[in-house]
Parts: sequence; C-alpha cells; structure tokens
Amino acid sequence: MTAFIITKDNVASAEDKAERPDGKSNLHAKNLVGPGSASDRDEARLLAGEGVAFRLLDDDGNVNYYGRRLEESDADEDYYGEPELAPLDCFGTPNAGAVTQEEKNREGKWEAIN
Repeated sequence: MTAFIITKDNVASAEDKAERPDGKSNLHAKNLVGPGSASDRDEARLLAGEGVAFRLLDDDGNVNYYGRRLEESDADEDYYGEPELAPLDCFGTPNAGAVTQEEKNREGKWEAIN
C-alpha cells in the first residue's frame, strides 16, 4: 500500500469547495490523505511535497484529480492491488468513477500506468 494526497479536485462542486475550503473530504478532496491507515509521518511527507505526481481520469479522459503518492509508506498491507495504483483503487474509482491513473514519464508527459 502506498499513501497519497489529492492536491487538486476537479470534481467538487463550487458549493462543496465553498463549504469546505480546506478540502480533506470526499466532497472536496483537496488535501485529502489516504488511505485511512496512512501514518502521521506519511501525511507530513506528502504535505511537504514529497511523492510521485499522478492524475486520475474518467472514461471520457477528463481529469478528476491530481495528487502525489509515496513510493514507500507506513500504510498497512491490507491492500492486495498494485501499490502504485492505490490512489485510483482506493479513492478515484469509488469516489468519482475514475478509470485511469497517469504519471509523468521521463519526457515529462502524462502516461497511463494501468
């Protein structure tokens, strides 16, 4: 499992963003750290800007979320999927129907990793 943070939420409504300006909610996910088993240390690392940048897209190619994930974290081992896909599997798909996770390749272009 890998810990992750959502840095930009393109799904939240204007009303949800206004009601939750700091985010940290499924309704406005900016600054939301996951999974629930992420440690305080993981959260501090993510809030400090550490991690691999990713974005989560729906089946129409619209970007739902941007974020970062840690390569290694203190999050528990109860996740049986690919660790790098934890943001998609644990948050993007159930929360907004995201189907693709992209990360930047060596040329700096977004590329699907699933």
